[in-house]
Amino acid sequence: MIHPALPHSNGIAVSLKELLSYQKNKPAKASQGMGGRTLAGPYRSLIKGRGMEFDEVRHYQPGDDVRSIDWRVTARTGSTHTKVFKEEKERPVFILVDLSDSMTFGSTLLYKSVQAAHLAALLAWQAKQRNDRVGAVLFNQAEHLELKPKARTTGVLQLLHGLCSLQQQQPSIFQQEDTKLVAHSHEQFTAELTRLRRLAHTGSQIHLISDFASLTEQGEKQLALMQRHNQVSAWQIEDPLEISLPKSAKGQLKIRSFFGESLLNLSQQRQTYADAAQAKRDQLSHRLKRRAISHHTISAGLPLLEQM
Repeated sequence: MIHPALPHSNGIAVSLKELLSYQKNKPAKASQGMGGRTLAGPYRSLIKGRGMEFDEVRHYQPGDDVRSIDWRVTARTGSTHTKVFKEEKERPVFILVDLSDSMTFGSTLLYKSVQAAHLAALLAWQAKQRNDRVGAVLFNQAEHLELKPKARTTGVLQLLHGLCSLQQQQPSIFQQEDTKLVAHSHEQFTAELTRLRRLAHTGSQIHLISDFASLTEQGEKQLALMQRHNQVSAWQIEDPLEISLPKSAKGQLKIRSFFGESLLNLSQQRQTYADAAQAKRDQLSHRLKRRAISHHTISAGLPLLEQM
């Protein structure tokens, strides 16, 4: 699974050297907004709550927003004064990274969990270059890490070490009964979203990195609560085999999943497979859109920087 664009990666277990390499990438300009490149989207100027902080009070000038008039100072001095705000210099950035069983899969280049770690590293380094503080919630099937926001390189490094630690612990799939494993995954994902909501300060930038296979209605409610006072972006990690079957594939394929075993006729069901995959993606996009959360897709079958 080694790729020339990823000389330090075996595609299965992420290394600290891989994640450190994203430090050299410059952040996208906020002015690019959602119309710019994929990774520029989450950095558009959408400030909520403590995303803006009070700077000073000065005399009112033509063109100032009347909603910012400081009536107490105006009454005391007898002349109109207005409050001036500035963008927080150290905005909290929280990154949730799903490294659970459904992310431990890769058919082409990388495991989805490895690509998730790469994306988290890139977003963290860009946040650091913007002088933002970086915190995170990381979890696999067995445990989680809660990292409070820290400034400068300290915040990024605690994230990178946590990613390597949890991603390299490859959980053994199917150790439990399939139905129990599915229920545990759904409950865990909701619990991690709840944990992140309580951790994130008002006005934070929040990145959710997952395949969202375990997103339930209860999880959506946590997303809605998060979005009220923060800017939330969802990054869906996909594997090429989840989107379409290889054109060269023929015959029947035995599939084992959480729901049991079955046979897939590769020739006859290729289009049905692709249509079902697209419908699933569209459904997730709709669920996130109704919560006012931006939705991005990242393939685990291509180097991350080629998808910018």
